[in-house]
Amino acid sequence: MKYGRTLVCLALLLTSAAAQPAMPPPLPPESCQFDFWIGEWNVTTPDGQPAGANRIEPIAGHAGLLENWTGAKGFSGQSLNASNPARKQWQQFWVGSDGGVLELSGGLVDGGMVLTGAHDVRGRHLQEKITWTPNADGTVRQHWEQSKDDGKTWTTAFDGLYRRKPQP
Repeated sequence: MKYGRTLVCLALLLTSAAAQPAMPPPLPPESCQFDFWIGEWNVTTPDGQPAGANRIEPIAGHAGLLENWTGAKGFSGQSLNASNPARKQWQQFWVGSDGGVLELSGGLVDGGMVLTGAHDVRGRHLQEKITWTPNADGTVRQHWEQSKDDGKTWTTAFDGLYRRKPQP
């Protein structure tokens, strides 16, 4: 009886151990390249005017980032960002409250995250390039450029300086 109970307990332990999910493999180092953008931010234009607020948070065990943008004039949007090891690049999928959708991809260039993409808006083909640059003082600059002539010339669509919101 004593051995039978021990065998039952051992069988239960082995079954329980086998039922435990295996730990996922560690994330590749690239998954941390955009961590400088994580946080709660007040965003201003180059002349110091409020542009909006942004909250960037890690998701899915730090495998991706979720952006929650609220513009100073009521526009809002969200993006999902992740390093895609299969493509060896970062990807962003943005959806705005105006129904706009943007898909970008790219990676680190000279310490900044540079994501590019192309799409059609109201019958016009646009190329997009957004660069996030971490600054020594802890701020982050987001410079969004657009080209209407296949990259021959670029104009600034948005230029914002991210400053961390004060912690209570």
